[in-house]
Amino acid sequence: MRTILLTFAMILRAGVADAWIGISLGEDGNNLPSRTEVVQKFKDIGVSHVRTYHTFSDTLGAFANSGIELTVGITNEDFPTQLASVDSAVAWANANIVPYGSSNIVAVTVGNEVFSSTSDSVISQLLPSMQNLRQALDQLGKNSIMVTTAHSFDVVTNTFPPSSGTFGDTSRMQPIVSWLSSTGSFFIANIYPYFAYVGSGGQISLQYGRLESGSVTDTGNGKIYTNLLAQQLDAVYAALAKLGFPDLLVRVGEIGWPSAGGTDATVQNAQIHNQNVVNLVPGGTPVKPMQIDAYIFAMFNENQRPAGIEQNWGLYNPVGFQPVYTINWS
Repeated sequence: MRTILLTFAMILRAGVADAWIGISLGEDGNNLPSRTEVVQKFKDIGVSHVRTYHTFSDTLGAFANSGIELTVGITNEDFPTQLASVDSAVAWANANIVPYGSSNIVAVTVGNEVFSSTSDSVISQLLPSMQNLRQALDQLGKNSIMVTTAHSFDVVTNTFPPSSGTFGDTSRMQPIVSWLSSTGSFFIANIYPYFAYVGSGGQISLQYGRLESGSVTDTGNGKIYTNLLAQQLDAVYAALAKLGFPDLLVRVGEIGWPSAGGTDATVQNAQIHNQNVVNLVPGGTPVKPMQIDAYIFAMFNENQRPAGIEQNWGLYNPVGFQPVYTINWS
């Protein structure tokens, strides 16, 4: 049955033609609106894909019957113990997934940027934890919910030209990528053109970083890039191809531009960048001229994140739902 469902899921994905743009819902704030209000705002602006980093009961419950597709997460701190065995994964899923059948949970991310922000011992537990959760969901009849993990872009090295992209830790990435492919899942990369721009020492123009304009040629394959997002995304695809998985779907788990708190972190730059993300999603990249699935980070400015740019990624200020800037989502 798992094989039949997996094949059907692959057929459905292959037939998807409509690009979508989602929003990451961070919840590191003590002044956030009620989750019911948040869900209504997503519906009002026409966003039908949301990523959360936890499985808070009030959040998941608020999405019931909303029609919004949810990708939920289990944290780096929790997954090594709560997904340590199939039995413990069943217990976790029974508490955090099964009660919310009407909330349209479509995927679970096991950890976030595990390779970049945790210890070797936690990294070594990532694949077994995903495998345990996959078995648990299958046992509970939740076969359609995908299991994956989200990686920082820095897991890719030799990122320019993008065709040179490769994974820095191939020995541990190879089995993860192979497993994602075998289960019909997808690879998630958190990609921030902002950080590449700021760290480039002036080699990347503001216009190219904001995804406005430019012309960069990949000397390896002759592809021409007009924006930094496409360039970075194709570096991920190149790294996957070198492992033997050129057709594994990559979703952008986070992308954004801060509106304050750092170099060129302004409202104008944030608005231009994020509007261009929305505009570019349907067109794909030079290597993958198909839709880009992406979550803009984040819904709110979150006052319990570290001071500086980390508190200023939001599309909205939480008090009164005041927009930091306006995005045309259509």
